[in-house]
Amino acid sequence: MLGAYTSLGFVIVFVIRFFVLKKFIDRSDLINQAKMQFVSEYVMVLLIGILVIILNNVVFSVPFVNGIVFFIGFIAFGFFVAVDMSLEKERWVIQHALNNADVINVPKQFYPLTRKFFIVALVTNLLVMIIIILIVARDLTWLAQMDQMQMSLMIDMTTKTIFKEVVFVITILLCLVTNILYSYSKNLKMLFQTETRILESVTNGDLSSLVPVATSDEFGVIATNTNKMIHGLRDRIRILARLGLAKEVQENLLPNKAPYFSDLDISGISLYCEEVGGDYFDYFKFSENKVGIALTDSSGHGVGAGLHMTTIRAFFRYGAEDYKGPSSLICAVNKHITRDSYETGRFATVFFVEIDLGTRLIKWIRAGHEPALLYSPGNGTFLKLLGDGMALGVDADTSITEHEINGWEKGTVLLIYSDGLKESRNTRGEMYGEKRITKIIEKYAGMSAKTIETKLIEDLNDFRQSLPIEDDITIVTVKFI
Repeated sequence: MLGAYTSLGFVIVFVIRFFVLKKFIDRSDLINQAKMQFVSEYVMVLLIGILVIILNNVVFSVPFVNGIVFFIGFIAFGFFVAVDMSLEKERWVIQHALNNADVINVPKQFYPLTRKFFIVALVTNLLVMIIIILIVARDLTWLAQMDQMQMSLMIDMTTKTIFKEVVFVITILLCLVTNILYSYSKNLKMLFQTETRILESVTNGDLSSLVPVATSDEFGVIATNTNKMIHGLRDRIRILARLGLAKEVQENLLPNKAPYFSDLDISGISLYCEEVGGDYFDYFKFSENKVGIALTDSSGHGVGAGLHMTTIRAFFRYGAEDYKGPSSLICAVNKHITRDSYETGRFATVFFVEIDLGTRLIKWIRAGHEPALLYSPGNGTFLKLLGDGMALGVDADTSITEHEINGWEKGTVLLIYSDGLKESRNTRGEMYGEKRITKIIEKYAGMSAKTIETKLIEDLNDFRQSLPIEDDITIVTVKFI
C-alpha cells in the first residue's frame, strides 16, 4: 500500500507540475528558468512525501513521527532530482538561445559556478551521512531490543544486513551523484564550445555573431564581456572605416603636386600620427612669377585637429582669391579662424612665404610657427626666417608682422616644417632636433627638393627606430634652381 500511495502522490503532483511549468517557469526570463525549475521540482517532490505521510496517518493511523525517516528519503531523492532537472532546463535554455540568437543580460544577482559546486557537494555529503546514520541507528535500536541469546545468534546476520543496506544506499547515491556530474559536464561542454566558436569567428574577422548569455555564473559574465568586446570591435571597425574615408578626403585636400616654375623646385609632404591630422600645407600660384606657400599646424592631432585643418584650408583658399600680400591674407584668415574656433580653444600656428621671381623678393609671416631655414650653399650658412607673431585663432585683432629679404643664390634651399619633425624622439628620449635637420640639408643640398625631403624622412625613421610618430609632421622643401 505504501508503494500505491507513493505512486498516487507522484501522479497528483505530476499533474500539478504540468501547470506550474507551463504557467510560471516557461513564461519567466530564460536566464532564471533553471533556478525556478530546481525550486519547483524540489518543492513538488517534498509535497509527495508529505502527502504520503498524511495518507498513511489517515488510512493506517501511522504516527507522523514514524514518517520522519521516510520524509528524509524524499529530501535526499528530491534534491538530486531537482538538480538534474534544473541542469536539463539549463541545457534547454542554452540551446534555445543558440537557435534563436538570443542575447540576455546577466542579472544583477551573481551566482558563482564554484559556489554551486560547493553547495551540491556539501548537501550530498550531508545527505549521505544522515542516511547512513539513520540506517545504522535503526539497526542498533533493533539489536538493543533483543536479549543476549538472540543477539549472539543474529549478530552475523545483522552485520551483513547493515552492510548490504549501506552499500545499497551508497550505490544509489553514487549513481545519482554521477548523473549530476554528467549533466554538469554536458552543460559546461556546451558553454565552452559556444564561447570558443564565437571567439574563433572573431579571430577570423567575423563579428556577426554574439555569445548567448544563458547562465548567471562566470560563463554568463564571460559571455556578456565577450559581447561587449564584439560590440566595441564593431564600433571600432566603423570608426576606422570612417577615419579611412576621412583620411582619403584629407589627402585629396593636400596638393598632389607643386605649381610649375622654371626657377623653382618645390616638394611637400604630411605624415600624420593618426589617420587624420591637423597639419596643412598648400601652394598658391598668384602669377607666372609669384607663388605663395602656407604651412599650418592646428593644436592637437586626430579628428578634431583634422576638422580644424579643413576650415583653415577653406579660409586660405578663399583669401587667396583676392590676394593683396602676405599681411592682408593672414589677417583675413586669422579673423575667420578666431570667429569660428575662439570658444573651442583651438588655434593654429602658421608660416607663410611669398616668393617673387621677378623682384627676387622673399616675404614671410611667422605666426607662432617654427622658423623656416634658408640654406645658402655658397658660404654654407643657414638663415632662420624669424619673426614675432601670435598663433591664429587667439586674437582677431592681433598685429601681423611681415618680413622680407632680397635675392638668393643658385642652389639655395628653403625648408619649412612643423614642430613634429624637430620634436620627434627616439627610444632614449632624445629629440631629433634642428642640428640633424641642417646636416641633411647640407649633405643633400645639391639634390632635388624631393630627394632632400626623402632623405630627411629616412634619417628621421632611422632615428626613431621602432617608435611611432608622436605628432604630425609636415615638410615643404623649396630649391632655387
